[in-house]
Amino acid sequence: VATDKIADLAGSIATSETELQNATTIREKEEAEFKTGEAELMDSIDALDRATAILQKEVSKNPAALMQVSDRIGAAGMIQAISAVLDAAAFPGSDQKKLVAFVQSQQGAEDE
Repeated sequence: VATDKIADLAGSIATSETELQNATTIREKEEAEFKTGEAELMDSIDALDRATAILQKEVSKNPAALMQVSDRIGAAGMIQAISAVLDAAAFPGSDQKKLVAFVQSQQGAEDE
């Protein structure tokens, strides 16, 4: 009887250890995915911070210019105007693409 009980407990321990290993593997995968997503979001936030600083600097030079452009040419033109400002400020191309994609997604959300 005691031997049977020991065998049952040993089997239970083996099953628990397998489940623990599987759970650990899943958590490690989830952590890696989270860190990748977090890094992408942090890059986007950094790009937006830099873009905001550049736009604030440019707008402070001529506050009405950006709004006049917006009124005359609409959202697509606004994106082109922002791109031109960012080009002139030597804003990295990858960051420009992220910012333009963000502005377009926001514009799409406003249109709905």
